[in-house]
Amino acid sequence: MPVREAETGKLHLERIELFPLPDNLCLDGYRTVEPLKAFAQLLRYPVAGYPSTEGDDMAGEKTFPQVVVAGARGCDLAALALVDKVQVEGEFTDPFYKIRRDKMLVIGADCSECGESCFCNLLGAKPWPEKGCDIVVSRIQGGYLAEALGDRGEKLIRENKDLFADARDAQIKMRDETRARVVKDLEGKNKDYPRAEGVSEAMRAMLGDEMWEDVAARCVECGACTNICPTCYCFLLYDQKTDGSHFQRIFAWDSCQVTGYARMAGMANPRPRLSDRVKHRLYHKYDYLPLSHGAIYCTGCGRCVDTCSASIDMRETLRRVREKAGSAKKA
Repeated sequence: MPVREAETGKLHLERIELFPLPDNLCLDGYRTVEPLKAFAQLLRYPVAGYPSTEGDDMAGEKTFPQVVVAGARGCDLAALALVDKVQVEGEFTDPFYKIRRDKMLVIGADCSECGESCFCNLLGAKPWPEKGCDIVVSRIQGGYLAEALGDRGEKLIRENKDLFADARDAQIKMRDETRARVVKDLEGKNKDYPRAEGVSEAMRAMLGDEMWEDVAARCVECGACTNICPTCYCFLLYDQKTDGSHFQRIFAWDSCQVTGYARMAGMANPRPRLSDRVKHRLYHKYDYLPLSHGAIYCTGCGRCVDTCSASIDMRETLRRVREKAGSAKKA
């Protein structure tokens, strides 16, 4: 559940197993600092053991706990749906990811404000969940407005009807006015940046442009952008010895921005330069995945903007791409 940090005022995810709920629990504001992907794709975990199966994380599949994720924002829910396309809807299924997704009951929440880095509107999205969760709650004066977005949500409300009352027209109007205000705020904050429509074509025209060297010159290769991104799903498998005769194969998040990510046997590396890797990250999200999976793999959450040590703003980079592509086309 999201809790508000007193010092920074930012929202963080906190695991809650026992009542009472913490005093700093908060469903207002906008998305949490951490993405939701860590609930389905853990940062690090064992996937197999050998020569026996000891240590295999799936050995306890039947005992995996039901997880309730509360306060999920629209950008994070859209991101989970995108990663689902890769992990469970493609030719191959990641069983570790799937069991955790199946065990997630998700309560979404409207954004009652937007951050300086939020740009979901540029991707054609709204600052409230439209799908991807079981129930969505909207803060209104005196409480919350709850709406079921699926069968599980309807069942949950029906089985706990004593906790709910029929919404009045004035309350629905209050919710809609708050939503309109946040959309207006988003539009104002992002008025100088282009929308995502047509960005794939513009990027293809700029594939060999020198601007990528300029963008990459500021990158410090820390990998924060990929680790904090809700749609990045790259991983590494490695083996570790647990005792004299037993080994485990470990799954861990990885980053395409680090030097060794694409390195192969014989030290060959198809992306040896930092500019190649910085460029690859954006092309993967805005060109390659739209071609292979039919969607841009960015939801405008703005986390990469907040965490970048070099203050690289994806919105600014995409603006440069659009402007240079437009100029080249005119020429």
